[in-house]
Amino acid sequence: MNETHIDELLQLERQKLALQFAAIETRIDDKIKASEHRVVEAVTNAITSAVMDLKRDNMALQAGLTDLRTELKQDILRLEQKLDNHVH
Repeated sequence: MNETHIDELLQLERQKLALQFAAIETRIDDKIKASEHRVVEAVTNAITSAVMDLKRDNMALQAGLTDLRTELKQDILRLEQKLDNHVH
C-alpha cells in the first residue's frame, strides 16, 4: 500500500467515526427531548391535579359560606323580632 491509499483509508475512517459520533449525538438529543417531554407532561399533570383540587376546595368553601350567610340572616331576623317584641 502506498501513502495515498493509507491517507484515503485514514480519511474514510475519520468520516466513519464522524458519522458514528453524529449518530450518537442524535440519539442522545432524542433521549433528552423525550425526557424533557416526560418532565413537562408530569409537571403539567401535577399542576392540573392541584388546580382541580383547589377548585373543589373552593366550591366547598363557597357552599359553606352560603350556609353561614343563610344562618346569619336567620339569626338576624330572630334578633330583630326579639327586639321588636321588647320595644312594643
